[in-house]
Amino acid sequence: MKITDIKVNQLRGMEGADAQRYPSAASGRLIVRVFTDEGVTGIAEGPRHLGVFQAYIEDVIKPMIVGMSPVQPRRIWEALALGVGERATRLPSQVVGAIDVACWDITGKVAGLPVYSLLGGAHRTEIPLYWSRGNGWSKTPAQMLEEVQEGYEKGYRAFKVRMDWKDYRQDANPAKDLAIFQTCREWLPDDVPLSFDANNGYSVPTAIEQGRRFEQLGIAHFEEPLPQYDLRGLRQVVDALDCAVSTGEQELSAWRFRDLMDLANPDILQPDILNVGGLSEMVRVNEMAVSNNKILMPHSPSVGANSLASLHAYSTVTNAVRPHEFSEEFTGPAERIAELFVDPIIPANGSIKLSDRPGLGVELNERALAKAIVA
Repeated sequence: MKITDIKVNQLRGMEGADAQRYPSAASGRLIVRVFTDEGVTGIAEGPRHLGVFQAYIEDVIKPMIVGMSPVQPRRIWEALALGVGERATRLPSQVVGAIDVACWDITGKVAGLPVYSLLGGAHRTEIPLYWSRGNGWSKTPAQMLEEVQEGYEKGYRAFKVRMDWKDYRQDANPAKDLAIFQTCREWLPDDVPLSFDANNGYSVPTAIEQGRRFEQLGIAHFEEPLPQYDLRGLRQVVDALDCAVSTGEQELSAWRFRDLMDLANPDILQPDILNVGGLSEMVRVNEMAVSNNKILMPHSPSVGANSLASLHAYSTVTNAVRPHEFSEEFTGPAERIAELFVDPIIPANGSIKLSDRPGLGVELNERALAKAIVA
């Protein structure tokens, strides 16, 4: 079997009133398909910026891997990520990650096995999710509470509120952040976990002060309190607080996670399957988490192929018992994305159940895909 072609297309985003409700989903996602000479197709989702990604596909990736066997995904990962081979070029981890996920999907389909079986077998195939809602910087406490209540009505029993401040808006409005967290915490039952994501928005002293306030109210985990590059500062925060401190969604390789653990020692690791470079690298990070006795809570929140790949890997880790992140903000309602697939896999009552079908467990509905493609 050989790779014959790779295509990337942008899907239609949310429009009208739906775009106002889901602004992060207005631009539409990129769907990646890797084709083979035996008619087996692997799917994934790509990073943003269609033109840039297409240029990588046409000018660099196709010349490197068309003609290679897709059922050797780690060889392809090494060629793309490390520059191994005659056309040695190191590519960004998000670009590599999309191709890697699609190749693992093909490998499972050819073997007639779900991806989790290729990785050693699932510890469990039904995985709880936590409802994640963001853009807190632009919302009132009442507005955020409405979105938490929406998730509760859908059956979710773990939550996270995100501020999305970013590292250039340091200490912008900690009082508002606390009010949002407190409002949601007071509404939720005591036995329902609530976490807080500062999205890199605090300085060290503010993170410590804020973290202590969260501890008094009851917090499940305190996510990305500092800019992702401030590993020494994060170590100060981790050492000062009793609550679990998490980070890792922006790390680009297993090597970065090694340094993250050595220098900052966070309680929870949160690899993102696209950012870290795909399923091949995600597995390495998962193994490092286990060997260092770290809690694992992946950051791949959206419905679709990449999230399924993250869930397949997560399902194989015996001590990965906390909920996996989930959000509809970047795609719109899960039911809308489900229209793209034959026999879709979507959440129900706050959890998601992986199938035993080959690969990632889903096939694209070609007619629906054709209608959804805009570029």
